[in-house]
Amino acid sequence: MKKTVVMVVLVAACLVAAGAAFAAEMSGTVTAIDAAKNSLSVKGEKMDAAFDCETGSLLTGIKVGDKVAVQYDEAGGKKKATKITPMKPAAKKPAVGC
Repeated sequence: MKKTVVMVVLVAACLVAAGAAFAAEMSGTVTAIDAAKNSLSVKGEKMDAAFDCETGSLLTGIKVGDKVAVQYDEAGGKKKATKITPMKPAAKKPAVGC
């Protein structure tokens, strides 16, 4: 009985760790939005990626050209966005000189 409980706990811990290993984040510029398919494409510094969204509401207020951070899970070779956060543009530095 004790071995069975230990085995179940170890298997559960492995499954949780495996699920967490596939969660990721990417930031970049939105290059395309397809509201009908609940998807968007983002061009990052290192790669371009297409995301399916869990819900269409993730796309609310997002438009092509926006800089965003996308949290996503990856399964079966597809990326599913779980959170999209608009990034604020960097503040302009005041001009220095005479």
